[in-house]
Amino acid sequence: MTSNVTSISRVRAAARDKAERAKVNNRAATALLVVAVVLIVIGLGSTQSASSVVGIDQAADRFYFFKKQLLGVGIGTLALLITSRIDYRIYRKLATPFLILCVGLLIAVPYVSPTIGGAQRWIPLAGFNLQPSELAKLAVVLTLALVLDRKARLLGRFWHFFVPVVAIVGSVGFLMMRQPDLGTLIVIGAAAMAVVMTSATPFRYVVLTTTASASAATMLAFSESYRLRRLDGFLDPWGTASDQGYQLVQSYYALSNGGLFGVGLGASRARWFYLPNAHTDFIFAIIGEETGLIGSLTVVALFTVLAFAGWIVALRAPDSFGRMVAAGITVWLSLQALVNIGGVLGLLPITGIALPFVSFGSAALIVSMAALGILVNIAQQGVPAIRK
Repeated sequence: MTSNVTSISRVRAAARDKAERAKVNNRAATALLVVAVVLIVIGLGSTQSASSVVGIDQAADRFYFFKKQLLGVGIGTLALLITSRIDYRIYRKLATPFLILCVGLLIAVPYVSPTIGGAQRWIPLAGFNLQPSELAKLAVVLTLALVLDRKARLLGRFWHFFVPVVAIVGSVGFLMMRQPDLGTLIVIGAAAMAVVMTSATPFRYVVLTTTASASAATMLAFSESYRLRRLDGFLDPWGTASDQGYQLVQSYYALSNGGLFGVGLGASRARWFYLPNAHTDFIFAIIGEETGLIGSLTVVALFTVLAFAGWIVALRAPDSFGRMVAAGITVWLSLQALVNIGGVLGLLPITGIALPFVSFGSAALIVSMAALGILVNIAQQGVPAIRK
């Protein structure tokens, strides 16, 4: 009789633990999804406003870019639903083939991509411009997490750590610099470092890798004349307002014009060919102009919630592979937002990378939503923090 009571108590306790786990996990997953949905809606409205004039000029259709972005949202939603329902552990088998595919696409880019803005980053495909570097972000995170998880017991030996990291990140980095695309490479490098930091890698190797990566990025930033001109525009935008500082100065005008509450949706003046790339790299300036400081801070708050929720998911991941993948995706999305917004505000050099979920660009949007789906799946399987 006593044993039966004990068994029933254990079953009830297990059921309560399972219910509590599901409740906590659903909160994290819901937070991620709500933030993403709000950002995507903001992005659609901002894209329509920022791109309408360019759409009329280039395609005689004010909704041209909006419709393409809406299609990207549809495909991205499907990708998010699929990846959120697939057990993230399946990517242990798919990571390496996915990376090989991305490397192949990156190799092909210089031979098939049109030159836009002095760079070759796109592969024309069925009416879309596929950007392999966006796929490479996810491929590097998944493959590096897989390798470091498999080598967990050997990471104390330097070469077991150094060789796979350099092989994975270095090969992708070399191919991306042929495009060239230093901004995206910095994001990939930061995501890779997040994977390394949350692995079993000894702290001394983490410090060494971080120092080497920062040094390499600095050398690359000073290695080309056009990057030096960008730095001049960042350091002295008003002194170079007719050249390299023009875009940043126009961004300042747009943001200051917005004031506290903005000039109103669809009433931006900067979009009338004053602000270059208003619907892509500098869409945050349009948001600031039309919705003011309140709208701008709302976007910043949403990305802050995304970063916080993502790290909670990483901390509660069921295994080391899930922890590393969650950390890599979180840093990728949050750091990219930080770099983009920092560039628009003049706090960081302009890198030409998009604002996740918001900027126009179907390829980037679809990949970001697919990555978010993986993060949601890890959240749904997470282990709640132990109460003391």
